[in-house]
Amino acid sequence: MKTLLVSMSRADTVYGTHPVRYALLRGREVLQQGQGPVDELQRLSASAIRLSLDSPANVTERLRLRALARRFVPVLVQRHLADSGVFTERFRFRSRVVWLRQGEAEVDVMAMLEDDAELAQELLPAQERPLTHLVTAEAAVAALVGAATSAPVLVHWWHEGGLRTLGIRDGRVVWQRVQPSIHGKADAPPDGWRTLLDAAASTAPLEFSGAHLQVLRLGAGPWATSGEWATNGSGELVQRLAALVRGLPGAEVLAQPELFGLLFARRPQSLIVNGYRQRVTAWHWAPPVAALASLVGAIALGTGIWWHALADRHQAALQLDAATLTAQAKSLQQLRPPAEAVNALRSAAWRETALGANLRTDHFLRELLAQMPRGVQVQRLSMQRNDVANARLKLQDGQPVQTASARRARKRPDTQTARGPDAAEATEVALNFTQAAPHRRMPVPGEPSFQVDLDIAVSGGYAGAKLTAEQLAERLTRLGRLSDTRLTFQDRGQLAPGARLQTRLTIAAGAF
Repeated sequence: MKTLLVSMSRADTVYGTHPVRYALLRGREVLQQGQGPVDELQRLSASAIRLSLDSPANVTERLRLRALARRFVPVLVQRHLADSGVFTERFRFRSRVVWLRQGEAEVDVMAMLEDDAELAQELLPAQERPLTHLVTAEAAVAALVGAATSAPVLVHWWHEGGLRTLGIRDGRVVWQRVQPSIHGKADAPPDGWRTLLDAAASTAPLEFSGAHLQVLRLGAGPWATSGEWATNGSGELVQRLAALVRGLPGAEVLAQPELFGLLFARRPQSLIVNGYRQRVTAWHWAPPVAALASLVGAIALGTGIWWHALADRHQAALQLDAATLTAQAKSLQQLRPPAEAVNALRSAAWRETALGANLRTDHFLRELLAQMPRGVQVQRLSMQRNDVANARLKLQDGQPVQTASARRARKRPDTQTARGPDAAEATEVALNFTQAAPHRRMPVPGEPSFQVDLDIAVSGGYAGAKLTAEQLAERLTRLGRLSDTRLTFQDRGQLAPGARLQTRLTIAAGAF
């Protein structure tokens, strides 16, 4: 039996279609692999399809919840994902209880937006062959590592131009951290990616740190050309991973873990809905039932006729379903709207997305605190959604147009002039910092945004505090637009020098 493995990114589109990476296998032997538009999968014959989908909205993590019984855990997980703001739309999820004791449960959770799952299932040629596995990209990477070892492993996975660090144990993601990367840009240091690895390892839990922990580097990262796939003596583990798939160089397997990890994904993890799951079961069982009916018919005529009739009914039902799906596909193709209606729909969808965009506060705080150097402490943080989002916007072709009142909004100067470092009272110091390359989408006039007022304590003397504040301000410009930035130096004696950095950070809604 042949299996078609497919990996796709929800955010990656080329000329209106989604490019995919695929591999056709018989058992563990690779027969064909490549990448291209999803329509190319029609020409590949396989008995089943497995898909890993990468989306910014995916959730693959381990949660700790208050629960009294295992049967209540799915309800509690669904309520947690909805109430905490992780999902604001319909979503699918799978959960597995790791342990439950004394009213507390630790649960492995994998969730995906319903729209993402439906889009992936519609794009794939799932009418001719069943889609048996639909998992997140992180779960596929964990399944590949879990096929080689059940011990804790820290995996640095380079994917979509960034570094994702996963703590994996028993083939499941226990902890993760995502860091954007500027590697390969003109102003980036050649070994800047090593700093990202060190930063991720320093924040990992105790279980995934230490001199004897196995550490892997996967994906098409900067280490792929030199073959530095492992550290901390994990060379044997790398060899086991490369040997999991035959007919392909080991480097190809290590560079695409989200694709070849599908071979070891478990069916209970799949996010396929129950109705389609039953159809997949019928897909797999119809040929064996027909073969069994023929065998029994050769032994006993009466029993064989009964089994053969049953197999014919199953086959007829499957053919009827296939004919119905084909007719529906043709009717939907005929109902495709013209280009003008598609453009209007895209404009309306942009407006709905822009006005309904929100903020993942946990993602923003995690990335904000990652920018803080040593000797810096956030004293106060307040966040407020921009009132422009609640006002009626003037649109032109579905895009917001800035009004005259918004352009006349009062602006305060970014810096103030210092009166000198030797003054006895508090002194406001002018900061000289440059705009860094943004890691997130910058706010656009007329879009909803959030204003974050920061009050940060900076330790050290006058020169050191000023230099630290300028470097921190430059880092903060990667997340949004800075305004009202001022540094107040207050020397209270030889033992207590220090300064306060006050600034306002404006971030775009939906950027985190």
